[in-house]
Amino acid sequence: MKCFDSKYNAIPKTEIHCHLEGAIRTSTIIDVAKQYGLKLPSHDIAGLDPHVKVLEQLKNLDAVLRAFRIAQNSITSVDVVERIAWEAFEDAAKQNIKLFEVRFSPDFAFSGHKIDWDAGLKAILRAKQRAQEKFGMAIGLIAISSRSMGMPSCEKTVDWAIQQKKEIHAFDLADGELTHPIQHFIGPVLRAKNAGLKITIHSGEDTNGQAVIDTICAVEPDRIGHGVRIIHDQKAIDLVKSRGVTLELNPWSNYLTNAVDRIEEHPLKRLFDMGVKVTISSDDPEVLETNLNNEYRIAHEVLGMSLDDIKECNRNAIAASFIPKDDLRKVATFFN
Repeated sequence: MKCFDSKYNAIPKTEIHCHLEGAIRTSTIIDVAKQYGLKLPSHDIAGLDPHVKVLEQLKNLDAVLRAFRIAQNSITSVDVVERIAWEAFEDAAKQNIKLFEVRFSPDFAFSGHKIDWDAGLKAILRAKQRAQEKFGMAIGLIAISSRSMGMPSCEKTVDWAIQQKKEIHAFDLADGELTHPIQHFIGPVLRAKNAGLKITIHSGEDTNGQAVIDTICAVEPDRIGHGVRIIHDQKAIDLVKSRGVTLELNPWSNYLTNAVDRIEEHPLKRLFDMGVKVTISSDDPEVLETNLNNEYRIAHEVLGMSLDDIKECNRNAIAASFIPKDDLRKVATFFN
């Protein structure tokens, strides 16, 4: 589903919901496996892709999350972290992405091969510096706590993000909300917020609009990751609008995880028309075999948004970005 149609590639873009662990090239997984002696189901791209990519709609979010296991195991060293980050920035630049916020779960990404979290972050920062200089991008970093890893992991991640808040711009609570609701994590999320980190929360993806209401009332996030199912709950829509919460929508991801039954039913345009501050991102471009150009194609050709509507979504992302203002000014002119 990747798209490089010049009609979309020419548009300067914002990407504010992209998981680093979901942006690892299949070729890189193979290279790393050969270098570190990792076992793979196949050592060629065509053979491995079905094991590391979600190529058709699955029954739920958990089924999609299981596709990350091989990619996670390929994060073997600090050098590999830097390579993965650089390639993610490079792939973004090829699509004319000018504002790029990348999120990652240090406990999920680094603990499998016992990579020091600070060293892993420094590797990402080296790639970030190179990318900003070469591509003229503004890049922000978001630390994730994965709900399914439990409260100790969440507390540890918040502690680390606060210590690194000069480089980490925000905190995100991700993973399946249905079995791990916001009520379990209010304390550490508020601690991150009170320390000055911005907050975005995955909500309303595998749950209903009430979960988004609960999240907003509990921790008052700046943004909601997904939130797609508020379309069925007018009270949730009204609360999102009244609190000025921006939604990070990811159409193809929402289809593959069965958050929407059919891609034609995705509520991106309906929410936009209702005055909700929506943005468009790719979520996990490699795992989901998509890119931001493809998400724009879906928005325009499938959901009926005009290109001007899509540009307005980019302005929403600029306004809601967690990247420091001085860095934003360097790219803001692309979105006037």
